Order: sequence, then C-alpha cells, then structure tokens
Amino acid sequence: MTITNQNKTHRILRIYEKLIAGDGIVRKELADYFDVSKKTIKRDLKEIDRYFKEVDSNYHDNYINYDYQNKAYFLEDNKLDLTQKEILAIVKVILESRAFCKSETKKIINKLITKVPLNLQDDIKEIIANELYHYSELEHQSKLLDLIWNISLAVKENRVIQLKYNSLSKDNLVERKIEPMGLMFSEYYFYLIAHHYGQKDDFKITYRLDRIEDFKISTEHYKVNYTDRFQEGEFRKRIQFMYPGKLMKIKFKFWGDSIEAVLDRLPTAKIVNKENEKYIVEAEVFGEGVTMWLLSQGDKLEVIGPENLRRNLTRIVKKLNKIYL
Repeated sequence: MTITNQNKTHRILRIYEKLIAGDGIVRKELADYFDVSKKTIKRDLKEIDRYFKEVDSNYHDNYINYDYQNKAYFLEDNKLDLTQKEILAIVKVILESRAFCKSETKKIINKLITKVPLNLQDDIKEIIANELYHYSELEHQSKLLDLIWNISLAVKENRVIQLKYNSLSKDNLVERKIEPMGLMFSEYYFYLIAHHYGQKDDFKITYRLDRIEDFKISTEHYKVNYTDRFQEGEFRKRIQFMYPGKLMKIKFKFWGDSIEAVLDRLPTAKIVNKENEKYIVEAEVFGEGVTMWLLSQGDKLEVIGPENLRRNLTRIVKKLNKIYL
C-alpha cells in the first residue's frame, strides 16, 4: 500500500470514529489537520455515507447530513450503533439501578464500552471508574440474566411455570403453579407478574425474581385472549412499589414543592382543579402500593377519596402517632 493510500485510510477511519461518537465534522478543520483540500474531506464523507447505505439496504436517505446551525456534518441519530454519549447514559442507569450483582454488572458494562471506538473508550471508563469501584450489590447477590431470559420466553410462549419461592426468607419456602404474564423492573428488583394456575379473576400476583429458589417451565400452555393480554406499560402506570392490590380511583389535595414529581410518579394522575395553591389530583392506581407513596408525602398531601382509603390512612397515622409520641 502506498503512503497516499495509507494516509487516506487513516483519514477515513478517523472521520468514521468521530461520526460514530456523535462529533461534528468541520471540513476546514480536518482539511487543515490532514493537509488536504476541503473537497477531499467531502469525498471521504460521501464514501462513508455510501458504505452506510450498503450495510443498510432498506434505507435510501443520507446518513450524513450538514447541520447549518453548528456548521458541521453529523451522522443522523438512530441510524447505526449506540454513540459514546448514549452508552455512557445507559451505563449510568445500570449502575444507579443496582439491578444486577457486581460480576454481571461489570460484564454488561464492559461489553457496552467495546461498542465505542478504542480511542474513545477511556473517556467512559474514567467517568464511571469511581462509581463502579464502589458499586454496592443488593443483599441477594443473585445472578439474574439467565433467569430473566428463561422467564421471558415462558411469558412469550404462554407456558405454565412451577416454582419454589422464598416469599420472605429461606425458612418460608412455598411451591406455586402459575401462569406468567409479564416481567418488569422496579425499585432495584425484577418482578414476575402472574396468575395462579387456572385463576378465574384478574387479580395479579408479583414474585421477586431473586427470591425464586427453583423453577420448571412446563410444556403445558395456557390460553390468553388477545384483548385480555397483560400490558406492562398500562400496569406500570398504576402500580407503586410493585404492590398490586385492587384497582381504584383516588382523589387528593397536594401542596408540596413539585406537582411535576407527583405527575411523574403517578402517570395516570390528572390535575382537575386548584384551590388556594393546593392542587386537586385524580388518579387510577392499585391500592396497597399507593398507600405507601401517599404516606411518604407527609403533611403536604390530603386524601379526599375514596373514604375507605382515607380511613386506612387515618388508622396508620394514629399508629405512627403512638410510636413517635
């Protein structure tokens, strides 16, 4: 290979790395850096764009476009692999969630970082080094990746599961035959949402995956009508701390610092009125978990209805009063 071709190869790879990392390409800067003309850099960009189209035959627009505001060429979002910025964000979420034991967390993060060009990997490693070093595993320290995959397949194929479950401790082992409906993550833990085998009503049971001592996926299938299928997104909108309870509509007054935080916590919530700087909010939720959240708001919230929820909160507050007074 001639020196000219070597220079061209190095130049194109450098432009490719910058594009993948989400950086903008300013033709004059690169032309000066490589001591070539701006036309040469433009030809390089066209070659890279043509390569992207070849590996994605379903796409017919330009992958690389000029941003007039930033006066640079950028790779269009969502066209190729994750960028350096996207991977850093994902890694941060994984570390904060504490969802996996330390060995699985390191394995996942290392694989994600390898998706970034070599010369950009050290940036991510340096940013997360302290957080990864001090990563605190949850008490169960269980490896979950295989279990998550196997349970997900059982849900997908509507297969009955037999499991041994530690509902509270190692001394409280129970056996269950269930119809798995969905798998979700919430507040540090993965949960299996299920019905008891042959259950007629729609009450849902939640099982923490790390408490499953043993399980067997049966060859037996259970039937689910399409209209009755479990919808994780709708379920998540109405549940707090993965305590299902009965579905109900609640109404309360709120005068805390951030109504936005309330609406984020309760996705079904709607502001129906405002009285003297107090918001009147309605929401559809599952009962047991929302009781815990309502109490967490202290003296910044008052439940208006339903009456049985208000009575239950009153009873809990009286018990707390005895403890602290």
